[in-house]
Amino acid sequence: MRHVIAREIMSRPVITVRPDTPVRDIVTLMLRFGISGLPVVDADGRLLGIVSEADVIVKEEAPRPSPPALAWHGRSLWLERRVNRYRKAVGTTARDLMTENVVTAGDETSVRDLAHLMLSRGVNRIPIVTDGRVVGIVTRADILKVFTRSDDALVAAAKDALVHDLWIDPTPLAITCANGVLTVSGQVDRRSDRDLVLKWLRSIDGVVGVNGEDLTFRTDDLALGRVV
Repeated sequence: MRHVIAREIMSRPVITVRPDTPVRDIVTLMLRFGISGLPVVDADGRLLGIVSEADVIVKEEAPRPSPPALAWHGRSLWLERRVNRYRKAVGTTARDLMTENVVTAGDETSVRDLAHLMLSRGVNRIPIVTDGRVVGIVTRADILKVFTRSDDALVAAAKDALVHDLWIDPTPLAITCANGVLTVSGQVDRRSDRDLVLKWLRSIDGVVGVNGEDLTFRTDDLALGRVV
């Protein structure tokens, strides 16, 4: 199955800042362009870190975070967030506020993988990087774009998936879509085919749900050998 990839939904060109960009300029860019995070890049456009709204808001936190007992420069995003709150609270430039352990992806990364990264790593945006340079950025709002695919496009994607992925002829089946919910009815040869069809359709980018109540099967192959 062909999935929507980062290149198709990412925002570009990307608004970036340099390490020495003052906090006030960072905030001005965020407000002017309505963005919640800015990649920090060097003179060659290579990614150094990212500054988010949360990094700036730390400066208004009360009571102010205490200095850490130990500095942290490892590869743990979770530890960096905890240990470096004081540095962000007293910092004055992007270098001070930025998170260095940035979750990145390539421009061919599927939307499904991007969504998984965001949810599992607790990030709201993912810079898209090629050869170390930022070529785009995907936010949670960009992920939502897949849910704007038309009902006709989802039906076409469903039929294409059945033919090319499952080798199932969709002609005997009735496939419709309303508000992103696919409804499939008709009959397939085996119960395992039915289960696979429903599973496959649910994995199409932009599908909100699948209704297969009227999709039946001729043979219950999953019952063969079952002890009753």
